[in-house]
Amino acid sequence: MLRMNLKPVFAAKGIDKPNGLLRKNGFTAVSASDIARGKVRSIRLDTLEKLCLILNCTPHDFLEWEPGKDISQPKDFELSKLIKEKEVVVLSEELRGLSLAQIEEVHKFVQDKKREKGL
Repeated sequence: MLRMNLKPVFAAKGIDKPNGLLRKNGFTAVSASDIARGKVRSIRLDTLEKLCLILNCTPHDFLEWEPGKDISQPKDFELSKLIKEKEVVVLSEELRGLSLAQIEEVHKFVQDKKREKGL
């Protein structure tokens, strides 16, 4: 089954209130709630594009594929690239155990990456 899972994207970007972010960007309360909870059963391409622009990501970042039991060799299909690991990266938690000097190194790395992208 192909599905949307934006929880890892929200977590990685430090968005703890995705409903508010989505509503602020024009989504209805029902749509925002469905998207945040991963309960979307279908989505229009313009809505998919809007999500990607808001979150600065691609559909590949949040589309997941869980092969059905009838698929014996899921790795034989290109969709297998959408089989995701279940680990969610929360950078703020990762930083807690680092020293101030290490955090400054991470900050410098982030700034360098932003400069590379022209941000």
